[in-house]
Amino acid sequence: MVYNSNRKFKMWAYIVSHSSLLLRSEMKFPDQDNYTEDQSYNIDFEFWAVNYINIPTILNNIIIKEITEKEVPMEIDKNLLKYNMKIFKLESKEKKYYIIAGGLLIGKNQWVNQDRILNSNLNLEHDEVILITN
Repeated sequence: MVYNSNRKFKMWAYIVSHSSLLLRSEMKFPDQDNYTEDQSYNIDFEFWAVNYINIPTILNNIIIKEITEKEVPMEIDKNLLKYNMKIFKLESKEKKYYIIAGGLLIGKNQWVNQDRILNSNLNLEHDEVILITN
């Protein structure tokens, strides 16, 4: 699994009680500077059952790869990988960051309400699901 985007993503929300992390690239409106059709929607990265987060609050030009335990840096505790957790390597500006989680959903939507985070089922209903890990 590999996904890349040249957009800017922000750490949008982390819900401790449900170990859910949301990274979002906000949509732009036609009256905003540098508007393009490629930015006319939000892109959300929803991670669930998050065990480990090592990312800055803003990531530009992101590449996400699911990697194996053999590829995990030595400084990350291997005990965090129990229970079939997945390891995601995020690359931004030639730096590498890691998230260990149960899975990832990548979705697109055109919600005007920027504050919408998660619904009562702890997931969002997207206009299009781009990718979901099993």
